[in-house]
Amino acid sequence: MNRRYIGNRPRPGEVERTETQPKRDYVLVEGDITDLAQAASRIEALRSLILIFLREIDLLKKIVGPRDRKRGDAIKLTREIDVFEASLIRDALIKAKGNQRDAAKLLSVKPTTLNAKIKRLGITVETTVTGID
Repeated sequence: MNRRYIGNRPRPGEVERTETQPKRDYVLVEGDITDLAQAASRIEALRSLILIFLREIDLLKKIVGPRDRKRGDAIKLTREIDVFEASLIRDALIKAKGNQRDAAKLLSVKPTTLNAKIKRLGITVETTVTGID
């Protein structure tokens, strides 16, 4: 049978609210508290990741950032490539703690090739390793 409800009568499964029942205030339950604690720890983890990301962006700006050029000056591709290559080598040396063999593995080149590039580009290993901020 199809029944129609007229007026304010409750539908099946609904609880009829009378005016004598007070409205309930929200009460924190133990599950809510643990959810809040988990959310707080997730927010803290995200904050840490964002700070790491911002530091990496600053490092990239130093590596790839704009060079001192006057308007209309020609861009010398070989010089720009050398500057970028030197920054990559410095970064690999820092990660390898000054060990050229490990840095060569990070860069996927032979250690002799890396050594030749270090000499050609004038990179000093001592200042690179101690230059960690």
